[in-house]
Amino acid sequence: MSMFKLDPDNVKHYIVDMFLRNKESDKLFLAPYNSGAHWVLFAINAVSEVIYYLDPVHGDYTNHPGIKNMLDTALKVYRAQRGAKVSKQKSNNITWISIKCPRQTNNIDCGYYILRFMKEIVEKNKTIIPETYFANSSPSYSEEDLMELKEEWCQYVLDMKII
Repeated sequence: MSMFKLDPDNVKHYIVDMFLRNKESDKLFLAPYNSGAHWVLFAINAVSEVIYYLDPVHGDYTNHPGIKNMLDTALKVYRAQRGAKVSKQKSNNITWISIKCPRQTNNIDCGYYILRFMKEIVEKNKTIIPETYFANSSPSYSEEDLMELKEEWCQYVLDMKII
């Protein structure tokens, strides 16, 4: 398997363009991210300038300074390009919120957890994620929950004739 690195400037421009194409709608943009050994999820509300961080091992977003800086910069560029007015005290602040979410119980299921988080966020169709978003969930997903997701993913791949 080969790994490649994306140019941060190209990614930042792509993100800003995506925000600008959707500037009339208040929505969440889901950005799964793999640091090389672990998947996490950033859910971004560009209009309210809030970035939600979901990590199935309950790490901290400050462990990813490169992507944090890139997302902060993309939101500031987006703010400037749409001519948004913000108070001086808000001008440098993007709100970051760590969401308490189900915790993986091993070292291999982080990708499935991120897929499950995205599925639940899309199904609820909200523009915010309260810190207690997963409060009614168990502390971790069951094998049945993950198997259901794996089966849905396999069916999607087969239906789309991806392979």
